[in-house]
Amino acid sequence: MRKVSAGALVVSLVVVASPALSAPVTHEVTTVNGLKVDKYTWRDSNNRFRSVSLKQEGNGNPGHGGYAVQMTYRATVSGKVRTITVNASQTSDGGFGYFVSHERYRTFVGGGEDDTIAHKVFKTDDSPLSLRFPVVGQTIPLSSPKALAHRFTLNYPRYGTIDPIPKDANGNDVQPTPTDPTKLKLYTLPVTITWVFQNGTDYPRIETKVSLSGLPGPDRANFDLRGPYGVMVFDRGADRVLKRAMWGDRFHFTTTSGTLTRNSTWTWNQANAGARYSALVAGQFEMGLVEPKTYASSATVDGYSEARGKTSTSYNGGHGCPYQDQMIPCDWEWPYQSAQYSLSYENPDETTNFKKMAWGTAAFWGTGPSLTRVYDTPNSYRNFNGFPASGVIAYNICVVLGKTTAQGLTRSVAAGPKYNCATAALN
Repeated sequence: MRKVSAGALVVSLVVVASPALSAPVTHEVTTVNGLKVDKYTWRDSNNRFRSVSLKQEGNGNPGHGGYAVQMTYRATVSGKVRTITVNASQTSDGGFGYFVSHERYRTFVGGGEDDTIAHKVFKTDDSPLSLRFPVVGQTIPLSSPKALAHRFTLNYPRYGTIDPIPKDANGNDVQPTPTDPTKLKLYTLPVTITWVFQNGTDYPRIETKVSLSGLPGPDRANFDLRGPYGVMVFDRGADRVLKRAMWGDRFHFTTTSGTLTRNSTWTWNQANAGARYSALVAGQFEMGLVEPKTYASSATVDGYSEARGKTSTSYNGGHGCPYQDQMIPCDWEWPYQSAQYSLSYENPDETTNFKKMAWGTAAFWGTGPSLTRVYDTPNSYRNFNGFPASGVIAYNICVVLGKTTAQGLTRSVAAGPKYNCATAALN
C-alpha cells in the first residue's frame, strides 16, 4: 500500500501483482489421452492458462517418450473464451518437439545418382524420428520462480566416413564418398532438448543442443537440423485442410490461393527484417515456429533455392518447379519441412489436412573450415561454421499457437523485437 496526497485528500492505493506475473508455473505427473505425461501449466500474457503435456519414457507408456502429446490455450471463439486443445496426430509421427536430422546427399565412388550413406550402403533410414529412441527426462528448476523447464536427452545415430572429406568453396566434396562399409561408420550424436515455460508469456521455448563429441573431427558426417518436429492437430480437433503455408528467412513467403495445393500461387520476395519462422493455417487457427532472434543474427543457415526472392509468376517463367508438376517451389527448396511432402503428386490441385511442422537448415553441419559460407541462391550466401569450437550446435525455437490473422500470427511474432516467448536462462 502507498499513499498519494491530492491537496487535503489522502488516497490510499493498494497495488496487487497480476497472477500472470507472480504465480508459479505448475508441474504435475498425470494421464493425458491414455499416456503418462509431465504436464506444465502457466498463465500467458492475457492471464489465461496454457499447458504442454510431455510424454514420459516408460511408466507404462508404449514406445518412447520425449515430446509433447497435447497443448492447450484459451482463446475467444464465437464470442466466448474457450479452451483450445491441440492433440498429437494419430499417425506414426504424431506429437511434437522431437529431433530429426536428414543426412546429406553425396556423390559416391563409381558414379550413379547421389544418395545418402545410410540408404545407399546400409539400406536403412537416413532421417529417423527421435521418438523411436529412448530418452531420459527430468524437470529442471530455473533461477526465475516464474519459470520451469523439462529436459530430454538421447543419442541420435548419424552415418559418416572414417576419413574426412572436406568441401570446395561451393560445398561439393573434394573427393567421392567410398561405398566400402569398412571405410564408413555409424556415429552417435548426443542430443539435448529442453522445453522452457514462463509465466506471462504465450509461447514455450524449445532449446536444442546437438553435441559433436561423438565425431572424431569435422568432415565425416554431414546433416541438417529439422527438430523440433512433429504433427499436431492444431485446429481444435476439426483437422481441416490447410489454407496457407508461410515462412520467413531472407524473405517472407506465403501462399496466396484459398487453400494449399501444389498449384497454389505464392510470393517469396518481400525482405524479412525479423526472425526466421514457419507456419501453417487451418480454418481460423495457426501453428508456427519462430527462432527468437533476427535473421541476420541466426546461425541456422538455409539450404539452396532458386525460388527464393521470387514469386509464382517470376519463378521459372511462371511455370513452377522445373522438376515437379507444381507451381509451388520444389519440395527440397522449402527452407523448413512442412506440408510439401503430404500434398498429392498425382493431382496438383488436391488439398491436404496433414499438419507436419519442423525446423530446417542447410545440410552441411559437421563440415569443418573448408566451407565458410553456404549459398542460398545463385547470387547470395550466408557465412557458416558447421563445426563450432564449442563442439555443440545450439539453437532455440518458440512454438506459436493461436488464432490466425490476416498477416499471420507467427509472422507478427517473428517481427519482434519481443517474441512473447519464454526467455528464462537455462541452468
